Amino acid sequence: MANPSALAYHLRELAIALDPQSPLHAMPDVRGADRAVLDIGCGIGQTLAACGTMPGRRLVGLDVDRECLDYGARRFAHIDFVVGTAERLPFQHGAFDLAVSRVALPYSDLGRSLDEIARVLAPDGRVWLTLHPFATTWSHFVQSLRGGDFRDVVFRGYVMANGLLFHCLGRQLRFPFNQRCESFQTVGGMRRGLRKAGFTDIHIQRGRHFLCTARKRAGD
Repeated sequence: MANPSALAYHLRELAIALDPQSPLHAMPDVRGADRAVLDIGCGIGQTLAACGTMPGRRLVGLDVDRECLDYGARRFAHIDFVVGTAERLPFQHGAFDLAVSRVALPYSDLGRSLDEIARVLAPDGRVWLTLHPFATTWSHFVQSLRGGDFRDVVFRGYVMANGLLFHCLGRQLRFPFNQRCESFQTVGGMRRGLRKAGFTDIHIQRGRHFLCTARKRAGD
């Protein structure tokens, strides 16, 4: 049985994904030529489910939460669900035409994750990512500070430092006490990280969503 709070979150995200009128609605541009689509950090598969189906198209959702994947597999039989992490994608080189990830990469080692996404994309394959701006991390920091949760205050301090490290040097460190990796993202840091991983045509949109799109260089 999936964690009730996690399941409730993913079901809310499904409702938003299915409602173009929602102010929180943001969906990848899935094209007719996209024969294989990967969602990294898919939850129950809500983004892929909202993309619809097309004969011959393969939809694959990857997440670390087995219970959410099991729920998704029961509800969305047309999606293949796989347990795994963004830093070590269990797929062959060039297996996908489009990779999407909705606010999952901030909880990974970004450099490794972007390299892995580039590896599993076909030449000219595209990526669609939503990320965490500094305001998200700062809001969590202030909330924990006001609530007296000083363990989380320390962790949020690490997240802010890790975001700055990626912005300045393109590197990240894991939190020493639990080996988690988390950061906020910046426009400059993501541009540099995507270029380093082999992407071009990079477009970044800031607003209600921090949205990045890019294309893998044809020769890589």
